[in-house]
Amino acid sequence: SSDNCKRELYYAAGLRKPSKDIIPIRLDGGPFTWSEFVTAGKMYVDFHPASSADWDSKVDVLVKQIRAAIKSSSACENERPTDLSAGQASSITLPDLPELKAWLKPEGLEMENDIAEVFRKQFPGTREWLYSKIADFANSDDEAVFWTKGVAGVGKSVVSAVACNRLETAGKLGGYFFCKHNNVNRNKPQRIIVTLSYHLAQRFPEFANAINALRLAENDFLEKANVDVYFAKLIVDPLKRVPAGQRRNVVVVIDALDECGVVSSPERKALINLLANWKDVPGFVKLLITSRPESDIQSTLSVSFKAHEIDLNDEVQRKDLLLFSVNRLQLLQHRMGMTLELVNSYAERLAAKANGLFIWLALAMEDISNEFSDSLSVLDGYLTDEFDPGNNDYQMDRMYVSSLQRATQGMPPDFVASLARILAAIVVVCTPVSDDALAKLFGTTLSDVRTKLSLVRSLLNISDNTIQVIHKSFADFLQSPTRCTDPQFLIDIPVTNLFLASRCLDSMNKTLHFNIGGYDVKDPGSKPTTKDIPEHLAYSSKYWISHLTTSNLTSIPADIESSLETFTLTHALHWIEVLSLTGSLPVAQVQLARFLPNIKNERIATLLRDVPRFVNEFRTPIAESAIHVYYSALTMCPEDTVLFKEYAGRYKDVMHRVVVGKDSNWSSCLATLEGHKGPVYRVDWWVSEDKKTSLIASASLDETIRLWDAFTGVEIHQFKGYSGSVVFSKDGRFFATGNKSIMLWDIET
Repeated sequence: SSDNCKRELYYAAGLRKPSKDIIPIRLDGGPFTWSEFVTAGKMYVDFHPASSADWDSKVDVLVKQIRAAIKSSSACENERPTDLSAGQASSITLPDLPELKAWLKPEGLEMENDIAEVFRKQFPGTREWLYSKIADFANSDDEAVFWTKGVAGVGKSVVSAVACNRLETAGKLGGYFFCKHNNVNRNKPQRIIVTLSYHLAQRFPEFANAINALRLAENDFLEKANVDVYFAKLIVDPLKRVPAGQRRNVVVVIDALDECGVVSSPERKALINLLANWKDVPGFVKLLITSRPESDIQSTLSVSFKAHEIDLNDEVQRKDLLLFSVNRLQLLQHRMGMTLELVNSYAERLAAKANGLFIWLALAMEDISNEFSDSLSVLDGYLTDEFDPGNNDYQMDRMYVSSLQRATQGMPPDFVASLARILAAIVVVCTPVSDDALAKLFGTTLSDVRTKLSLVRSLLNISDNTIQVIHKSFADFLQSPTRCTDPQFLIDIPVTNLFLASRCLDSMNKTLHFNIGGYDVKDPGSKPTTKDIPEHLAYSSKYWISHLTTSNLTSIPADIESSLETFTLTHALHWIEVLSLTGSLPVAQVQLARFLPNIKNERIATLLRDVPRFVNEFRTPIAESAIHVYYSALTMCPEDTVLFKEYAGRYKDVMHRVVVGKDSNWSSCLATLEGHKGPVYRVDWWVSEDKKTSLIASASLDETIRLWDAFTGVEIHQFKGYSGSVVFSKDGRFFATGNKSIMLWDIET
């Protein structure tokens, strides 16, 4: 009966489609322990009388039904509620939130599922000392930032997930982002900012109004702004717009900050500096961070905040490990034929052996409790294993080596090699994929992939949608020649990227085709009959360039060049269709433009050079409807371009005839860089020797010097100062500006 509930019900009813069995629904998962349903009167489910076991099974069944229905129903939304109390005046309405979501593209269901998986790993009664500190922080008006640091394996992400749950219960969760080293959508600073911005928009109506105004005024803002400007316009400025009557203390949570960005990259440096200056953010929004104690994070944040360290040798940490160890071993008491006293003695020794590492103890327990193992024998093995208590990496390495050796004992070499290649792919993929997508990329059966992965199940997190390594320390281990002593499983990153690039090209060449969205080709305004692009094809289309780029090739091997030639001459426009349907057009605009210098085959390079120009020139109709790749874009494509000559003859039935007014070639103007508020009177341009990086510096009467990425037109950074000249150093690391004095600028800092 609350005002907010009525708004949600009204919103859900408005989205309902006739003849749909499943209506708009909100199932709140993620870090939370409850489930909430908005059903607009269509469905009612009462779990209250059910026992705990019944509850779990019934919810699991219902979740599967809902997810299955969501795949075939565009009416479903997965929105967190807006916190609008009765009587608040606001011009933002609920239908604006989907528009903001479509513009910001925050992290959603995949991250929520990961958080839920982490949350399930908590053990009741542990870490209460830390949760108590976090609760005090959330309720105080003193500290602005709570930074928890600890080495790999101490359970920082579990702390973040439980903290999110408790903050939400207390009405104090403002937003959250869980970084992920192996997911390109969750290891970029910009993704943190847009996701937190969307979460805050759901909490504060005037914040949402400010973001909506930015969307309407600068729709291309997200494509051109740098991290500093993102933070200012998507977080700080909108928070300043929130009136006193709406303000209440909330906490935003950033987990695993160390997994965000490339160490020493300008974007990562900018983000860490912004977080270190959280005092610039209005005080009613606090920040909770967890991270490893990496040097760049530690040196920057420690200047502003005191870290709350999870010390491996701390007494409370050891008590938590003992509590977990006792509970798990007592469950195996009868199988091992022990007295309770002996079980507790073993548990105490095993907890001490963990040296403060929750991940080590959890994996050991998984191994000991395996139904096919001799639990007592495995337990004795862990207790008698000798290693340096101060070397955490070595301790985890021993765990990983023994797990892999037991899993593959007695297996044929080709079977082990295939398993190792699948594990390498799981580590190296740009974003986690399902076992089905892996099977299709590898050109094998789903049962083959599942059989192999079942042997190393304890080292993986496997859900319906993705497969990931259980912990970043396992990925680090597999990539280190000094740590992974089994050469069969050591990952060669460039070789694996080259393999994945090859599989992506092969997948696209086999699967791409004209009108993959199923449009009515006779109707330019028709809608696609399907946006459900197969996962392996969507992945291949989005990331084949990334894999080729990170393979560090000096030249493209003949087999891949042959696949690339087939792709270029047959499927280039089909590829743009998929990028349009999946919202990934920047791949053709930016990544392809960066990769072009690597292509030595002139026939391929000449045609592919047209693709970024083609997408830039006709982005609006292509983004609106993939079939306009042919209706509008190919129709108006200059006739003297290689792309037009190669493809126009194949799609005459779809294209229109242009009598006059069509250009014969591309405009000589490659791009217009917008941002300065005054006249620009000095410009310098720098290109790296390998031609993979190109920068432009511009000086203006608006008293700023701006640094631009010449490939993308994106503003990288803005420097304050009046300058009569600007010039790059030969290596591109510095540039100098001059007026009455000369200033030297370090681009990286």
